Amino acid sequence: MAGDTASLGAPRRRPTVLAVRQRELTVSVIVPTRDYGRFLGQAIGSLQLQSYPDWECVVVDDGSSDGTAGIVAALAASDHRISYLSQSAAGPAAARNAGLAATSGDFVQFLDADDFLGSRKLLHQLELFASHPDADIVYGGVRYFIEDDGDDEEPGGRRWTEAPARPTVSGSGQAILAALVDDNIMVMEAPLVRRSLLEKTGGFDPRIRRMEDWELWLRCAMAGAYFLHDGAAEDDELTHVRIHRSSSSQDLIAMHQAAVQVRMKIQEDLPTGDLRRMNLRRMYEQLAIVGRLEGLYGRLRLGVRYLLRAGLAERNVRWLAWAVLLPLVRRPPGSWALRRVRSILARRRGEEVRDWQTHWP
Repeated sequence: MAGDTASLGAPRRRPTVLAVRQRELTVSVIVPTRDYGRFLGQAIGSLQLQSYPDWECVVVDDGSSDGTAGIVAALAASDHRISYLSQSAAGPAAARNAGLAATSGDFVQFLDADDFLGSRKLLHQLELFASHPDADIVYGGVRYFIEDDGDDEEPGGRRWTEAPARPTVSGSGQAILAALVDDNIMVMEAPLVRRSLLEKTGGFDPRIRRMEDWELWLRCAMAGAYFLHDGAAEDDELTHVRIHRSSSSQDLIAMHQAAVQVRMKIQEDLPTGDLRRMNLRRMYEQLAIVGRLEGLYGRLRLGVRYLLRAGLAERNVRWLAWAVLLPLVRRPPGSWALRRVRSILARRRGEEVRDWQTHWP
């Protein structure tokens, strides 16, 4: 691929490259991983089952300590389309940028190491690019699954769970940007993306450790990219995303904090007053959620501060009331009520981890 890693925001330290292929291919698949070696066989196996065979895959090892290098070496030994990159831990955004710099396909597919693709996903979306040459991003639907603890690699323990509704919008300009400002419209693996768009927008921002894909899609929309929803309904044309049981309250807090970070970053770049007002409103909604969670899980002073900030900015009486009531849970019977709330939240997490807890707030 033309261009250097720095232009895509990758870490300054040059990664160690083992057997990265040089010839031009149509689709480059980039798989960042850190200590997810146990899932790589399933993720890469889904590529080997693709009805479209003209792809290259680079696994970017972001500082793993679980034997990922040996796992990828074994996979690459039997399939020359697979290669390996290693770098010091720098986060998923930097890992994806390193993968972009090491590949050359005209189209790019991102694939997290613990997820997999339906067997016709690449072919289906390439066909849509062929029939819609103005499209920059073609994205589709997703199915979520949970696998029983200790059975992460065996499909026999898999349970499917309903995906939350997301907008199915196509177009460019104000309409697509408004949808993205309101909420993310797709998971990381859902789209197939023209490399030229990623080069134009500079790839991922390595400073963002969560929601980095949403931030990139927002910049793509602001750059005038045309998004096409593919409308696929068959399993073999969809992305399949694993929901982990190990998520905790801190994961949920971190996701909302990351959303606030992204909204603060893009605020001044949004082209209209309506979009800026929408973004601020949504930012304060998420800040209020962080405030409630921080207060309920022990950081009372921080939680109250967030709630006051959001409540005063939006003149929201409910959020201000939360700021007043949170300190009362430190006293009986408030402490008893707090223990009950924590118990209910823990029980719900134990029953099923929903997508909004792990992928999007």
